[in-house]
Amino acid sequence: MYKITVSYDEQPAHFTQQIADELEAHKSFASYTDWGFAMDYSTVNLFTPSGKCYTKIFYREGRRVVEK
Repeated sequence: MYKITVSYDEQPAHFTQQIADELEAHKSFASYTDWGFAMDYSTVNLFTPSGKCYTKIFYREGRRVVEK
C-alpha cells in the first residue's frame, strides 16, 4: 500500500491518501505542483511499501520547489 501525506508549514499532516496501485500513487504524487494553502511551505510525501519515502517541498516565497 502506498501512502501520500500533505502538510502545511510546521503542522502535522492534514491530508492522507492510501493507494494500492503503484502507477496511480506516482501519478497522484506528481499532481502536486505548488504550496496550496500554506503560509510558508507545504510538504508532500509518498511512502512506498518497501519503506522508501519521496518528498516534495514547495516554498511560497520565490516559487521554489525542492525534491528529495
